[in-house]
Amino acid sequence: MQIGAILTLAASNSNESGTHESLNDGARKRRQFLSNVPNPKLDLLGKSLLDRTADKLRQSGVKTTTVIAEGPTLTQLARSFVSSDAGATWDRAVAESVREGVQTLILLRAGAYTDLDFEEVLRFHGEQSATLTQVYAPDGSLDIAVVDARSLRNADGAYRKTLGALIPKQERFLYDGYVNRLRKPQDFRRLTEDALCGKCRLRPAGSEVGDGVWLGAGAQIDESCVIEGPVYIGAGTRIGAGCTIIGGSAIERDCEIDFGTTVEQSWILQQTYIGLSLTVRHSIVSNQKMFHLDRKAEIAITDSSLIRATKSLAFTQQGHQGGIVKNKLQIAS
Repeated sequence: MQIGAILTLAASNSNESGTHESLNDGARKRRQFLSNVPNPKLDLLGKSLLDRTADKLRQSGVKTTTVIAEGPTLTQLARSFVSSDAGATWDRAVAESVREGVQTLILLRAGAYTDLDFEEVLRFHGEQSATLTQVYAPDGSLDIAVVDARSLRNADGAYRKTLGALIPKQERFLYDGYVNRLRKPQDFRRLTEDALCGKCRLRPAGSEVGDGVWLGAGAQIDESCVIEGPVYIGAGTRIGAGCTIIGGSAIERDCEIDFGTTVEQSWILQQTYIGLSLTVRHSIVSNQKMFHLDRKAEIAITDSSLIRATKSLAFTQQGHQGGIVKNKLQIAS
């Protein structure tokens, strides 16, 4: 059986309550931290949700996966569609899958994280002899569906309309596992912490060098640092002398944490520099921005000596392990 997938990248256009709304670019940046990067492309413990989802699809027997920008979501199949470039792209992707002889098509929107096993959904779909199967969590649709591609072959290009007509006949796959909708910055922080604590199946991209301490390839940590797990330090990241990294913190790839700085219960996005002798607590930090998780407040940092973007630190060359002295590095138990 030939299985294909169409993976739609969710846009970062949710407000804090998780409802979607139309915003211009300026308003969106004011309302939503991390709005400048599609959520599925953000690194989470060394690997993006896009790459993690594509890997899971391959492991489930999917031969070809087409990735497109935000378009119609599966929960919109029952609604009236407005013509758009994204919708046309989505239709073309479905048409190409049908032409290539795909028998079973997985349709999903990468906007949330789940531990869903696609093989279980495919097995359920086959056992039910379903034309359309949609996946539901207790709080609603997960924007994941499996469709019998034979039902689309006579659609004459109107695939969204055809899928909408299948909604009343759908089978529901009820999923009660781990779900994080990733609707606001706090959700991203919770996912990194849950992953580090083993509460979900998302695993850090790197090697576990101590109890709950993961390092990406080429990470450099000065031997005077104190690391208290669970902690993730990404590929090519450099942690300077006298730093302390604790409390379920995650520092993504190609970052630099300068001398004497403490990072506690925080998530540092890729390619971020944090300056000398600072304390970062309960925060998400990106290039020139900090979001305080408790106060739900975004702060712009204009002083580049405090926070700025890094250039790729080029510590990830094959075979170069960054000079970590494991017997001297203080990894707290």
